[in-house]
Amino acid sequence: MYICLKYNGMIKDDIQQPAILNKAIHKFESVLAKRIFYALESQIKKGFGVQKDIYNDLWLNVPTDILGNQHFKDLDKAADELHKARFNFVDKENECFNKINPFPVVQYQKRWGHVKVKIEKEALGYLAELTQGYFWYKLKAALSLTSKYAQRWYELFSEKKDLEKWLNVEVDDIRKIMGIEEFEYKRNSDMIKWVVYDPIEEVNRKTDVFIEYEFIKNQKRPIIGFNFFIKGQKAKGESEIYERIEKYFDELSHMKPSEISQKLLAIMREYSIPDKLYNEMFKNQNLLNAVLEADAKIQAGKVDIQTTKAQYMGGVIQRAKGQK
Repeated sequence: MYICLKYNGMIKDDIQQPAILNKAIHKFESVLAKRIFYALESQIKKGFGVQKDIYNDLWLNVPTDILGNQHFKDLDKAADELHKARFNFVDKENECFNKINPFPVVQYQKRWGHVKVKIEKEALGYLAELTQGYFWYKLKAALSLTSKYAQRWYELFSEKKDLEKWLNVEVDDIRKIMGIEEFEYKRNSDMIKWVVYDPIEEVNRKTDVFIEYEFIKNQKRPIIGFNFFIKGQKAKGESEIYERIEKYFDELSHMKPSEISQKLLAIMREYSIPDKLYNEMFKNQNLLNAVLEADAKIQAGKVDIQTTKAQYMGGVIQRAKGQK
């Protein structure tokens, strides 16, 4: 996606923007802010196909019961993080810029049962783009993490994944990176367990990266730091796999309804999905998304199927329908 920045008639100027958008979203420090953002993105992902002119003064509601946290102080902090997000496009060569606050108003009141968020219409296209491809997978992976430290480690290791290692990370540096106050975890052994060991174990268990580490020691302190080694769960060809997944979703986003229907019929045949589920998938967007995502992962070689493709997809459908 590109943005036009020039003011004299808004002449189009090709400037790529994914890194700018990702940077804005990575400023969300709290799990709660990311959950609210994910809920907003889910609604945009489902409804962006309608006429854009209805999005003037678009408001979206995020029910608090899906957030896992309804404490006022935490909601207030999360709202601050959303409100401070910025998309900052600057073209120095042509001396122009475009600065957007995607969430100009965030509201909440006790007993509402939801957080109310206003979406800036200028930001909507960029937010919609973030519902495509690899970013969407990374967002969902991050939100499966329950520890705020696990989320932060996941972001850091994802950024450094191409380097495959992160060396000489001292314990004092980890305290700063994780924003640990002086009064927290006064014993290094406690900090290492709750901020390093347990969160990284959760990252290894739930995400697409796998972390190994070795201790750095000296005579005075048992552990003064770590060397981290960053691997994919399927290290070889990992980037190619995600490129294929992203291409798959890019193709889907440009399909006409009739083409999506034909694609869905082909998927149903391949995975022996009962015909009675056809209409249900079009009525239930979560179910449709789950089937399409599972097919994308299987086609890209991301899933290690222990039984058959039909049985695997059956489990995907059951979970998407809320069945166990």
